[in-house]
Amino acid sequence: MKRGVRIRGVRIICSVFQKHWQVRASAGRGSPTIEGYAEWPLPEGILLPSYTKENIADMKGFQDLLKLTLGTAGISSGDISLSIPDQVVKVSFIEAKGVPKNRNEVLKFIKWKSKRSLPYDPEVAKIDYQLMGDTAMAVFIKDDIVSNYEDALRSMSFRPKSVSTPSLNLFNLFSGKFGGHKEFALISVMEDHFAVTIVRDDYIDFYRSTDVGYGDDRLMQEINSSILFYANENPDVILKTVFLYTGTGDSKVLATHLSDSTGMKVETLRLAEIIKGPADVDVEPYGPAVAAALGSR
Repeated sequence: MKRGVRIRGVRIICSVFQKHWQVRASAGRGSPTIEGYAEWPLPEGILLPSYTKENIADMKGFQDLLKLTLGTAGISSGDISLSIPDQVVKVSFIEAKGVPKNRNEVLKFIKWKSKRSLPYDPEVAKIDYQLMGDTAMAVFIKDDIVSNYEDALRSMSFRPKSVSTPSLNLFNLFSGKFGGHKEFALISVMEDHFAVTIVRDDYIDFYRSTDVGYGDDRLMQEINSSILFYANENPDVILKTVFLYTGTGDSKVLATHLSDSTGMKVETLRLAEIIKGPADVDVEPYGPAVAAALGSR
């Protein structure tokens, strides 16, 4: 599935495979509003998610479909913020006690520490990080993967503005809903993958994304395994609340399962509380695109 949102002049393409979407939204007074969208099937084989090699397998097919979709929405050029699949990003938690807080020094340390665990040389990766006390959460995306997408867009007269991923964008989008919770889990479930983010003492302490979506029978088991793994590794942390976003999935069934299996309170997150859309449009499927758009303003 591909979805996108336009807010205050920023055009967003959000990759989720299976179909191709483009959505435009405007941000005036009050909530931003989706004002239009287009959808076409994305043929199998055009896009192949990988964290080690280029994702666009059929460049002409990718660009033709993108041009068709954007053209239908009346967009031919401009800035684009790109949200690429969670599956192409590697996240590591690295002990950084005593490391100088200077950004260059932190990046140098992260590259050194990740040489053995990363499936490619960290020198050929784009790296961002967040320092959380004595730990750094590092996010790696291989350079040629980002360039693959950016080159496809630039050759069509678009200007890539930022690169991000759905689950991390959703975390930022719904951060205002977390209230005073210092320890909690956020679970975002899409058609083809899910992500678990656990916060401890106001910092992200655990992250896992895997290609099991809400159409997969393994979903419940995989979510339980992620939470159980964290609980076993951190017996001093008691998670009482889980925030759940499911897009077009059945949030009631999943919320009931989570509550019964973990004993945690489940709070369902809804995009409709943040963005408005036409009366005949369900805005929930556009969560990752909206999250990318709002994050780029």
